Amino acid sequence: MDERRQPIGDDCTVEQVADLLDEVYAANGLLADEMDRILGSRAAVSQSTIDRFTRLADQLRPGARARAQLSGFDPSRVLAGTKVWMARNRERSANSASGRAASRWSGEATA
Repeated sequence: MDERRQPIGDDCTVEQVADLLDEVYAANGLLADEMDRILGSRAAVSQSTIDRFTRLADQLRPGARARAQLSGFDPSRVLAGTKVWMARNRERSANSASGRAASRWSGEATA
């Protein structure tokens, strides 16, 4: 059976592990972006900051659930899911405008 389609834990496939990793990655990005905004602000403590943190907490919950779920899986299966996740990210990057431009300028792209 294809390793990507084998169930993991509670019938979670390697593809689904990659989906969970996407959730965690997205949540980490949201948190980092908000911290950058706060650090760059003169009025770090304000009602708008509190409102943003409240919205951020709601947005981070799926990532926290995904991280908790991942922690219960066999590490070798999480590694297999990580490989799928990394391949997805490489493909996304290569298909992005900046990825295509980088490929063109590096001489990798063909006309």
